Amino acid sequence: MRKKILSCLFTVVIIALPVLARAQDADADKHRGEHIQEVFNQLNLTDEQKKELDANKQEARASIKSLHQQMKQAHEAMQAELMKTQLDMGRIHVLHAQIKSFENQEEDLKLNSILAVRQILTTDQFTKFINMMHRHKSPEEHP
Repeated sequence: MRKKILSCLFTVVIIALPVLARAQDADADKHRGEHIQEVFNQLNLTDEQKKELDANKQEARASIKSLHQQMKQAHEAMQAELMKTQLDMGRIHVLHAQIKSFENQEEDLKLNSILAVRQILTTDQFTKFINMMHRHKSPEEHP
């Protein structure tokens, strides 16, 4: 009985950790979004650049939101599989592969969004943007 309880707890922890990490990521993303908006305000953007950057941001957010929904469903399916009396290892491995694929897709979306920003901004604006982002990430290194 004790072994079964420990097994259930272990399963819950394995499932809960990625969900909690995503919640923290959402808070960090909100803060990061506010900071990026501040940075964009300092770049002397043209109206056209603002429009293009906003469109890029909206498209990236929509894509990532859709991807997060798919990841959530895969995590829920994984949890359901792990809670079954008889484990279907094939199904578990398929779900795990899907989750990893979604995570890779998310990284691709983020890179494509950054590349779009690079194309929208001038070289000087992008250099300033990157420098400001680095200072924000490590303020102790850049007084």
